[in-house]
Amino acid sequence: MNRNEDRWRTVQDVLLFQGKLLIDGLRDILLSPVSIAAALIDLIVPGDDKGRRFYSVVRFGRRTEEWINLFGAADRHDPEIGSTGIDALVDELEAIVRNPARRDEVRAKARATLKRLQESSADQ
Repeated sequence: MNRNEDRWRTVQDVLLFQGKLLIDGLRDILLSPVSIAAALIDLIVPGDDKGRRFYSVVRFGRRTEEWINLFGAADRHDPEIGSTGIDALVDELEAIVRNPARRDEVRAKARATLKRLQESSADQ
């Protein structure tokens, strides 16, 4: 990579990190009241489900935490780790934007999907 590409990658990583912080914060704001409500329901509703609702919320939080991969920019510089979660999605979008053949492939898939949806809705 040349110096301009290195700078652009740094700018991209900073913007992606800020976006991830925003998503992570919104997730936390939503999970807090949902987890409290789930725990209250688990405590109030009779039964022996051992906090099933609350722990479901916690597992969802863990999955979203892994998907957000807040500090994934550090992994970009380690080829053995590679991109996951949002990072993989952003990499895929970047590849589509940069490669005209990929754009055409995505457009064709989108058109085929829309056509199938239109046909299935017309059949109903």
